[in-house]
Amino acid sequence: MQVSLEIMDREAFTEYLKIAIQSYAKVNVDSGRWDESESLERSEKAHETLLPDGERTKNNYLFTITENNSQNRVGHTWVKIEDNIHTKSAFIYDIEIYEAHRRNGYAKSALGCIEKIVTELGASSLGLHVFNQNAAAIALYRSIGYQTISHNMQKTIRAIDT
Repeated sequence: MQVSLEIMDREAFTEYLKIAIQSYAKVNVDSGRWDESESLERSEKAHETLLPDGERTKNNYLFTITENNSQNRVGHTWVKIEDNIHTKSAFIYDIEIYEAHRRNGYAKSALGCIEKIVTELGASSLGLHVFNQNAAAIALYRSIGYQTISHNMQKTIRAIDT
């Protein structure tokens, strides 16, 4: 493996939130889901809701992605384990390779590390969400066996003046 995953401590989590809130706001604006004027506030609220206890939120695992040879931080990821009726599943809420480190195989390597960890935690499946405009990520996920299981669709509508 080219990378390893290191559990985030409080300091790394604080740095992560600064990046993640901005990034999540931007992809939602770029996809047309959110208006830019409210995007940061909505992103902050989503992170507060999903991670009420920060990096210590139960069943959530936040990692720094570190390149093995140089020990440089090249990205981050956030995975949640969900207990279902008879099984456990895992969901990747966030995975990002920082721009300067992209196209070096780090994402594929990190996904392999995530699979290993969630399998050890008892998960029998691993899911994620990818925005339609992210063709490179979609191609990567398909190349390593991910399949589309649903589509979210949206139509912009305008209120009718009465």
